[in-house]
Amino acid sequence: MTEFLRDKRQVSQQFNRAARCYDSAATVQQQAADTLLDLLQEQHLPLNGHWADIGCGTGYSFASLLKLGAGQVSGIDLASGMLETAAARKLPNIQLIQADADDLPLATDSQDGIFSSLMIQWSEHPQHTLQEWARVLKPGGTLAIATLLPGTHRELQTAWRKIDNFRHVNPFTSQHELTRSLFAAGLVMTRLHQHQIQPLYSNMSELLHTLKAIGATNVNQGRRPGLAGRALLRALDQHYPRNADGRLPLSYEVCWLLATKQPGYETAPNHRPWMEPYRRHQGKIPT
Repeated sequence: MTEFLRDKRQVSQQFNRAARCYDSAATVQQQAADTLLDLLQEQHLPLNGHWADIGCGTGYSFASLLKLGAGQVSGIDLASGMLETAAARKLPNIQLIQADADDLPLATDSQDGIFSSLMIQWSEHPQHTLQEWARVLKPGGTLAIATLLPGTHRELQTAWRKIDNFRHVNPFTSQHELTRSLFAAGLVMTRLHQHQIQPLYSNMSELLHTLKAIGATNVNQGRRPGLAGRALLRALDQHYPRNADGRLPLSYEVCWLLATKQPGYETAPNHRPWMEPYRRHQGKIPT
């Protein structure tokens, strides 16, 4: 059994802290969601029936999913703070659920579609996560995912490697592993698109503030204990690459994909054995 590298409660807490300021800082995240919505519009309009937005955050995509034809959207997130912000949108036909993406409180074959933008990169076991999503997806239903690939935040990783040997950047699943996991879950990919998004920052303070504002902080095992001091941040600034204008790039390697559940494919029952170590050692996230 693969060891969990992140405490899910810490992941939830960091997004709770980021909930109020998230939308104002989440430019890349919104661009990724908009592109995923565009792909849906190109190939699957109109949507219909019941859709789940897994890792819905502040509910940024709710209005667009409804506009594209979804009759009802279940917004699912681990962080209660994100759901509270999403509730403030006061949109019709939205149900908010606090739940783990690996342990969905949804019936088997109940969803006409699943939408998930920049969430599955937080999964320690993408195949298991996708198997759970395939379980709740109706045969012939649509899965729409945006996720991050290796190479994301490589500038940060390169700079920190010149300073210490601690882990400062989250690991990301490769495209090959992701597509293999889709196939193993009984999902057939119908569209794949990859593109680099690279925002630029005026200084290190602005870059780090943005990462904190979107909850993208480091909760991995092997990270440096405690907070980084001023000397460390000065060293990071010194080693960080700059473009010709002196600004700091931060790369996001984004993968968008659409898939469908094979009719006749038998999904796993409503039991997730891979969750047992987390339940045993960490306790279940309260809902």
